[in-house]
Amino acid sequence: MTVRLSKSRLIAYRQCPKRLWLEIHRPDLKVEDESARGRFAAGHRVGEIAQAQYPDGIMIAPDNNLIQALSETRRLLDLQPRKVLFEATFQAEGLLVRADLLIPVERGWHMVEVKSSTKVKEYHVEDAAIQSWVASKAGLSLAQTSLQVVDSQWTYPGGNDYAGLLKSSPVDDAIAPLLQEVPKWLAEARDAAAASEPSVKMGKHCNTPFACSFQAYCETLAAPAEFPIAWLPNLHYLKRERYEAAGLLDLRDIPVEDLSDKQRRVLQATLSNQSYFGPLSTAESALFEGTRYYLDFETITFTVPIWAGTRPYQQVPFQWSCHIETAAGAITHDMFIDLSGEDPSRAFAESLIGLLGQDGPIIVYNQGFEKRIIRELAERFSDLAQSLTRLLDRVVDLLPLVNGHFYHPDMRGSWSIKAVLPAMAPELDYANLEGVSSGTGAQDAYSEAINTDTPPERKAQLETALREYCRRDTLAMVVVLRYLMDGPTEANHHQSAEE
Repeated sequence: MTVRLSKSRLIAYRQCPKRLWLEIHRPDLKVEDESARGRFAAGHRVGEIAQAQYPDGIMIAPDNNLIQALSETRRLLDLQPRKVLFEATFQAEGLLVRADLLIPVERGWHMVEVKSSTKVKEYHVEDAAIQSWVASKAGLSLAQTSLQVVDSQWTYPGGNDYAGLLKSSPVDDAIAPLLQEVPKWLAEARDAAAASEPSVKMGKHCNTPFACSFQAYCETLAAPAEFPIAWLPNLHYLKRERYEAAGLLDLRDIPVEDLSDKQRRVLQATLSNQSYFGPLSTAESALFEGTRYYLDFETITFTVPIWAGTRPYQQVPFQWSCHIETAAGAITHDMFIDLSGEDPSRAFAESLIGLLGQDGPIIVYNQGFEKRIIRELAERFSDLAQSLTRLLDRVVDLLPLVNGHFYHPDMRGSWSIKAVLPAMAPELDYANLEGVSSGTGAQDAYSEAINTDTPPERKAQLETALREYCRRDTLAMVVVLRYLMDGPTEANHHQSAEE
């Protein structure tokens, strides 16, 4: 009996044979993450934009009715005059594919696959090769195969005009050598699907090209290590793979001479179960003289922009939180948040300028993010550019200072603020927040809050959660800096940072 496979399952096999087997035999073990849902939604929206290029195009029957879809495709291919087809469906040797766009051309048909990414990637080419092979085997006269991807440099002009969002790349030359490989992939995938569960070690493939939804299950099968080598900072994946291949899975297995100073610090702290702390130097402490502004942004990213003047995947700021500490130690808090559904960028920029004054360190955690947002705001609003760019020279990044002066075993090799804060002040753990406890969660909350279908009561709940989350980010920096400047005992006095 021929095992029927979809293109998505063949792609799953290409990522990992075990992933395919689990997709078929143990789908109950799948744990979808937030990013997967976001990718699906983005892909759906980009597909809609692609179809809108051809208002006379015809949608094939839904994919829950395979027989109908195949029959409808065959009928429409012979229709005169020919029309652009959406989701044209083909099957060959038990492999099913659906083409995003099928465009009639002089020598036959032009097949287009639409992707929500900003560049053509290797797995996209494999995807197109599978599509082309199946369609050709099914009898389609295929003249050309292309990929459409999102142009990240395109700026939305407004008015629901998305012409130019997508750019097309012919891939016929790239897929040509792969066409003879597709039947081999298919045979191997069928064998894997029909066999018992394969034994595959976890590795880089677990997150390439996407995070596998079965990682939690595979982790339960992996040889447990009390202190996994994944906790070593800056451990190159190739070196990690060599260690794992040699059975070196625990920090204690790694030769000390292989470790950097930072990695040795992690090893020592982990084995002793004692944190590492080194006070700031005089020069480092001098960075924080004057009134301190502890600043954090929240942003929203749309694959398909909804506001004029913004680009695909641009991080548009909708919220800031700022704890302000005077030289005398008095602390206040201020915040901006815009859930109107209109572009929040200008009001965000103006309120930020009004808040931060002319001097005093602007303290952030991982400065690349905030600096990029400020620069983009300056580019968009020329009348505010001078005031915004002046802020950049005042930014002081806490991350490298924490990186060099503090480590706690509970951080498990991570210096993210969400790992550092509970190590210094356990009662301020982000896990204790209700509603929103991550940047991705903040984006989801914002998207729901600006949706016109969201009831007022729910919107109020979301706003409260967003306020508490962003506030926690800047309070965290107050606690962290006090710890670095005054030592561990000062971390217990974070309550004085609450206004």
